[in-house]
Amino acid sequence: MRTLFYLEPSAARGGIEIFAERHAAALRAAGREVEIAHEVPADLAPFDEIVVHKCTDLATLERFPPERTVLYVHDHDPICPRSYAYTPLRRNCTRASGIWPCLLCAPLCRNWRPALGRVLSQRRRKRDLGRLRGLVVISDFMKRRLVANGIPEEKIVVEPPEIPVGGGGTAAVPPDVDLLFVGQLIRGKGVQLLLCAMARMRTRRTLDIVGAGNLEGRLRALSEKLGLADRVRFRGFQADPQAWMRAAACVVVPSFWQEPYGLVAAEAVALGRPVVAFAIGGLPEACGGKATLVPPGDVAALAAALENE
Repeated sequence: MRTLFYLEPSAARGGIEIFAERHAAALRAAGREVEIAHEVPADLAPFDEIVVHKCTDLATLERFPPERTVLYVHDHDPICPRSYAYTPLRRNCTRASGIWPCLLCAPLCRNWRPALGRVLSQRRRKRDLGRLRGLVVISDFMKRRLVANGIPEEKIVVEPPEIPVGGGGTAAVPPDVDLLFVGQLIRGKGVQLLLCAMARMRTRRTLDIVGAGNLEGRLRALSEKLGLADRVRFRGFQADPQAWMRAAACVVVPSFWQEPYGLVAAEAVALGRPVVAFAIGGLPEACGGKATLVPPGDVAALAAALENE
């Protein structure tokens, strides 16, 4: 069986890219022939199955034959014109998408033109999703969100990801890793909330930040402003984040947005590390009852949980 994996080009290797790479590797190990593409091949006939892991452009999605196409829904793109499922006021949105609620919200984002286009094409998008052979989500939370947005329940399959836990690794990790954040440095990941929580703590715990992103400069400035510069270390992108997790006293997942799942939390739990996270989106499922969960966005509760961990 020949399978095509499609992911639109991305500026960063994030959770979706990691998931797709692991998925492709698992299928290859099972004897399947898998090709990964970032552009739609001119000839799709040779492929028995097409697995789309990331495609925000509706015209591109419509180029794939629906009877052979399975869409993995890793984020809120199919149902939120702004993609992130939170409003310009930084509040998470739990509404079903529609012309009027989204028309008031989408034009206020940075990329307002494509967001507005997605508002106006919502009916077409939902129709196209309903025609696909199937949709796969990685949490019951995301299944509920899709069903609430009019996607037929019988089309949706929940498949939590397998979390590979490798050996000790060869990465050089400092011996004094205390609190650890792993992920992209973007607003939805909530590192700004974690820094504010650290500023409220009585104990002088340290934080290592593994990852990169467009918010790094602001986060560095915030750590200086809060008097945390000597306790917060920006480590940049690391090829073996699991090595850092193994060394950490506690892995913190302070996501502001509604995580569809939360691979970092699941990996840390699989590695037997203590995890403190906001109870938002699919994070409670990813943690499987083995983490300290605090109310979403509650900085004081996050600070208290980190002091007690």
